[in-house]
Amino acid sequence: MSLVDNPKFIQLKVSGRLPTPKGIALEIIKLTQQDEVSNHAIAHLIGADAALSARIIKAANVLLSSSSRPVVTISDAVMVLGVRGIRQLVLGIALIVDYRHGPCKSFGYIHYWTFSLLTGIAAKHLAQHARLAAADEIFVVGLFSRIGHLALATVFTDEYAEILNYARDKSIVDLHPLQQAKFGFDESELNEAILADMHFPPIFQTLVRHCSHPEQSDAVETTREWRLLNFLHLSMMLAEIFLAKPAMRGKLLASLQQQCARLGTEWNDFIDIGDNCIKDWLEWSALLNIGDKLDVSSFSELIQSVENTVGTTTAPLRESGLYPLRVLIVDDDQLVLKLLDTILRAAGHQVRVAYNGVEALGIIREQLPQLIISDWMMPEMDGLTLCRALRASAQWRNIYIIILTAQENPDKLVEAFEAGADDYLVKPILSKIFLARLRAAQRTIQMQEELAYDRAQLQQLSNELTSANQHLQQLALTDSLTGLPNRRAAMERLEQEWSMTKRSHRPMACMMVDIDHFKQVNDRFGHPVGDLALKSVALSLRQTARAQDIVCRMGGEEFLVICPDTDIKAATLYAERLRQQVETTEFTPIDAPLKLTISIGVGTASSEIITLNELLIRIDKCLYAAKQGGRNRTVADQ
Repeated sequence: MSLVDNPKFIQLKVSGRLPTPKGIALEIIKLTQQDEVSNHAIAHLIGADAALSARIIKAANVLLSSSSRPVVTISDAVMVLGVRGIRQLVLGIALIVDYRHGPCKSFGYIHYWTFSLLTGIAAKHLAQHARLAAADEIFVVGLFSRIGHLALATVFTDEYAEILNYARDKSIVDLHPLQQAKFGFDESELNEAILADMHFPPIFQTLVRHCSHPEQSDAVETTREWRLLNFLHLSMMLAEIFLAKPAMRGKLLASLQQQCARLGTEWNDFIDIGDNCIKDWLEWSALLNIGDKLDVSSFSELIQSVENTVGTTTAPLRESGLYPLRVLIVDDDQLVLKLLDTILRAAGHQVRVAYNGVEALGIIREQLPQLIISDWMMPEMDGLTLCRALRASAQWRNIYIIILTAQENPDKLVEAFEAGADDYLVKPILSKIFLARLRAAQRTIQMQEELAYDRAQLQQLSNELTSANQHLQQLALTDSLTGLPNRRAAMERLEQEWSMTKRSHRPMACMMVDIDHFKQVNDRFGHPVGDLALKSVALSLRQTARAQDIVCRMGGEEFLVICPDTDIKAATLYAERLRQQVETTEFTPIDAPLKLTISIGVGTASSEIITLNELLIRIDKCLYAAKQGGRNRTVADQ
């Protein structure tokens, strides 16, 4: 079942709290949904709002920057963009203006719109470059790529704040699992449902459903839908790198380059697109009065800052798709060292050299190389001995090793592979053959490191999910007002203690505690004071309880105290101590102090009581007797 048909979503719509346009913008949306509406009627209605008119004209000129004829009137904008384009543009502008701030204090509204606007701008430029979609439509799709994120913060203000705070504390990036656990759906499903409700075309609904995780889509590779989806994902990646902390940009830049290569987008063209995104961002942020500022003036500047930080160049990646490696050359021949060092550095790799196996091991301890190119015959420690030493180490066994040999003898080559070599090169070294073998090594190393990264990410995700599940389980078993175990937790623990009591024939007592005249507190002073009263009693019970006792809130003004290893006499004395503690505790939520008292029913798991339910019924009768006897007293089951 689609979320748009889900009762929860229908309930959200009926509540009227989903992000929707208001005022003139809402009237424009309704007008453009009519079958035979004229451009003049639309232009006339938009003209009734001077601020919206100015924004639409400026926005149309930014979106249609490649057009030779500027848009100077609302009529021009309606004619050029069309009814659907105008409806979507008005919708986007209205939501940004109306939802620039909101009630969820843990939600970064300005950061959200900055990310969304950058995504829309990038999607527009990428779609124009690939000639896949109209600029105005794909811009709005990018703008709404995470509208479900905003909707959750708008509708479930407190609950979503709890998720955001938890994710921030645990450094969790992907919120989808937490959203599913809390609400039964995630922002991606909400994206799709909201755009369906706004009458966006089905393909755009699909795009916002899967743009965060395109690999989960059923779109067939190389089709228009697949390309649009992955270009939208690339737009989100570009927005992310603009807003990321400088220390994180190196890793994000490498992912951007891989996504560009997958889509067949030339890296130099993508750099130009990134630069144009910054230029458009300046115009859009001024137009919509978004105060967030980017810490870079161009995408080219961002790339240069990453290169300066990392200390390497990304040029080889741009030009040939190479994967820069840390390479250690081990050879006692100066000419071979010079030749390989020159070729490798020219290809953008980091190179270190050693003259024998012993020296190589010292360098490996300092900095782990990804690739070792070693001669076979060397003084002190030869290449095969070095191979065996590396393969014997758990820390070094995955290093890719190429052995240099002067002869292509089959027996010798078998010996090299059995010692742990991954490949070999025959001297004299031919540059063309060497570069071909090097590319093969790069592919293998890259796949190994990507697999290792994926494993680490999966482990991190597993740890985060485990932690999230533990947290959610704790929430499910805790009363949110008092912090005590709730009814569910109380019954689970009570069943455990009952089973242990019956097996070991040891005593166990239970108390049912009820606050006297609690309804009068609520009726006279209001529910906020009633909540304070519940907290006060809960605190008194918890502070007076013994270490082995379990104090729970059963609901309303009723509490349960489980007392392991306690007979009826000790339980009765203990109950009296609890009652006196509550009676003498000063409770002053208003100008004058209020007197709170409790009534308690006490019972034990004696031999004549067969079931746990029978015990609870008897305790409840004792509590009723305490109430009937005048309240503020303890009645024990004798």
